[in-house]
Parts: sequence; C-alpha cells; structure tokens
Amino acid sequence: MRNKSSIMVIGCLGFVGIFLLIAIISAAMLWSHRNTAIALDEQIKAQHVSNKSNYDNMWKRFKEMAQVTDMQADDIKKVYTDLIAGRYNDTGALFKIVQEQNPTMNKDLYAKLQNEISAGRTEFDRNQKKIADLVREYNTHIRKHVLMNSIFHFQTMDADKFIITSERTSDAYQTGKDNEVKLR
Repeated sequence: MRNKSSIMVIGCLGFVGIFLLIAIISAAMLWSHRNTAIALDEQIKAQHVSNKSNYDNMWKRFKEMAQVTDMQADDIKKVYTDLIAGRYNDTGALFKIVQEQNPTMNKDLYAKLQNEISAGRTEFDRNQKKIADLVREYNTHIRKHVLMNSIFHFQTMDADKFIITSERTSDAYQTGKDNEVKLR
C-alpha cells in the first residue's frame, strides 16, 4: 500500500509540477507579448514627437531662408534707389551707373531654397511613413495575440491621427478624385 500511495503522491506532484511549469511559461509569454506592445506604443509616441519637431524645424528653415532672399531684395532695392536718387540730377553720373558694377540678386539662394524645401519634404515624408509603419506593426501585434489583448485590453491605433496632410489630399481621398496641378 505504501508503495501505491507514494506512486500516487509522486504522480500528483509531477502533474502539479507540469501544470505550474506550463502556467509559468504561459505567463512569461503573455508578459513578453505585453512588453512588446508597450515598447511599440512608446516607439509610436516618440516618433510622433520627433515628427512634430521635424515639421517645426522644416518650416522654420523655409521661413528663415525666404527671409534671407527678402532681405537681399530689400537691400538691392535700397542700393538702387540711393544710386538713382543721388545721380538723378547729373545725367553724366546716371550714364556711369550703367557702366558701374552694380549689385545683383544671387539666384543661388532661390535654388538653395528649392532644394531645402524638397529635402525637408522628403525627410518629413519618410518620418510619416515610419510612424505609419510603427502603427501597423503595433496593431498587427495586438491583434495576433488575442489572449494577451483580452487580459491587458490594448486598443488598435488609427494611423491617421499621427499623419499630417493637406486639405487637398483629404478632399481627394473623400471624393476619390483629384485634378492635375496647375503651376500657373
């Protein structure tokens, strides 16, 4: 009898041990999935803040570069106004103006501004795609792990809440129509 009861105890302990092992492994897996979801959520929030900073920096650069060209135009206007006003009465001096080396607008500033706008927009577009991809990865993760999601109640995210777009784009997507861009 003693042998039978010790075998039963050992069998029960083995069953409890296996059950505990399965429970510990399951809990560790759930916790790992939860940690992944939290890490993705934090990555999305950090990328969103980064995108805001990038967007702000991009527009400040554009405005500052445009101010430089405006300042240059104002300075040239002032120089020409002073030259012409100072020599208006003396026709010989007016003829000298034509022959003198006069200041000119630096066309490179406009090309540099165009390049800066293009590069800034490209960088911002890359950042927008990155956050959209992070949202997709997060949503896929929480939808794939149903048990984890039912315990921790993670909600899917709407990538549109993180993306900056224009009225033109919104209208095109609402109507399903868009026209060609008219530059003039």
